[in-house]
Amino acid sequence: MKTKSFTKSRLRNLEHFQFAQNVLNLCREANIGKLNAVLTPLEQALKEEDLLLNLGRKEQGSQELAHLDNERGRAWRMISLQVQADLLSKKADVLSAARAVKEVLERYPRLIYLPYSQETGGITNLVTDLRSTALSPAVQKLGLKEMIDNLDAINKTFATLYLQRLKSVTNEVGVEIRRLRTETDSRIETVTDRIDALHNLESSEAIRQLITVYNNLVIKQSNELARRAAYGRAASEKRRAAFKELLRPMLPELITEKGMTVAFAGRTLGTGKNRHYLISFYMDGAKDDDRWHRIEEGKLVHVPEDQLPKPKRKKKPAYDLSSSPTEGTMPTPPAQGGDSSGAEGSIGGGL
Repeated sequence: MKTKSFTKSRLRNLEHFQFAQNVLNLCREANIGKLNAVLTPLEQALKEEDLLLNLGRKEQGSQELAHLDNERGRAWRMISLQVQADLLSKKADVLSAARAVKEVLERYPRLIYLPYSQETGGITNLVTDLRSTALSPAVQKLGLKEMIDNLDAINKTFATLYLQRLKSVTNEVGVEIRRLRTETDSRIETVTDRIDALHNLESSEAIRQLITVYNNLVIKQSNELARRAAYGRAASEKRRAAFKELLRPMLPELITEKGMTVAFAGRTLGTGKNRHYLISFYMDGAKDDDRWHRIEEGKLVHVPEDQLPKPKRKKKPAYDLSSSPTEGTMPTPPAQGGDSSGAEGSIGGGL
């Protein structure tokens, strides 16, 4: 009779923590004197792992930064809207000034929809341009000085808070989690080694019962990992089989010469109607090439590598002063977004 083992690294973080907690609880309940001595280090390792798992998902100051980002977006819009209004003026001097300022704004397309750091730098440069000696008469004519000062002040406040937030960022959390998990695993091994040693040297009903319950816990956890892995493989195989059946009637049309055979390579790229399929080409039984295809009107059409879909990234809504079709017209501004550094979309659909 001996304690069982399994690969604990396959456990998710919270699963790993709870497994170790269950081991500690079982041993505490058994209350075996010579075992209790090695439980304190495991308990301490668990406390450290628990603290790291409790870290907030949002960085400190995120809400304040988002608010300031919205504020500077509004400040930019005030300037932009004023310029757009003055572009409708019938006064030649006002119209000339509005065109001069508009030319400067157009140097910074999609400015308030850029990621935080780019937007901050862009606004700083824009303010410098708007305050230049050459543009001063136009700014004065349109009454933009107060709006520009407001934009500059909000942007500087944002930049200051952004730097302050860096002081509170916990770097390399993933590395630290792995280190703590390794330490916890080492303490668990110390505990199980002590259990096995006690069973060999002075076996008792309490020790045998503890080994039985511990092994039941390991078996249950191992079965869960096996079920999860099998389910993932089964789901992938099911999708692959569905794609293979979808492509089966279209594949013969790709054969262009004697001795050529084609087959679905099992990989996809993109999703929905934009899904692409990797097709393998064989000549006389030997693989010759792999090419990406998409389905158009019930047929497979070759797609060059440089035309394959790219992962989509979340962008702040398009709103570009320079995209206005004519002077004096302006698209309705969309709602302001947050940081745009995230990404969306998928590649391959898991295959």
